[in-house]
Amino acid sequence: MAVLAAALAASMAFALAVGPTPVVYPVSLFPELVVRKAESKHEWAFSIDEGTLTCIAMNGERYVFFAEILTDEEMGEFGNMKLPRSVVVTTNPLAFLATVENRELYLPYDSLETLIRRLAPFETTGRKLCDDAADPPPQDL
Repeated sequence: MAVLAAALAASMAFALAVGPTPVVYPVSLFPELVVRKAESKHEWAFSIDEGTLTCIAMNGERYVFFAEILTDEEMGEFGNMKLPRSVVVTTNPLAFLATVENRELYLPYDSLETLIRRLAPFETTGRKLCDDAADPPPQDL
């Protein structure tokens, strides 16, 4: 999953288009959690039955992503790897611009309001991953 966290960190450039130069933390500092539809207490927001929530902290901001889980075989070998599809998990409508290519990972929705309502508890859970991390990302690298 280290490859996923690195890819997610790189995709966050959109969030920092205006402002200071982004600080990207080592991949090991990105906590993640496997979530499953069958175990969820909330309305499921995703089109696949399980995936990971990853919290990425950059410049004092925290971002949550949901990603599919690939087996080692599906991922491939170094130099010829397939990255897992991922989507942003947020209640901020503008942040959905980071998820243009993989929106099929969201369960079909009839309005942005429906999607945001479904994603809200997963965003909260994902942000808690950063809060609960044994070694939270330093704020001034």
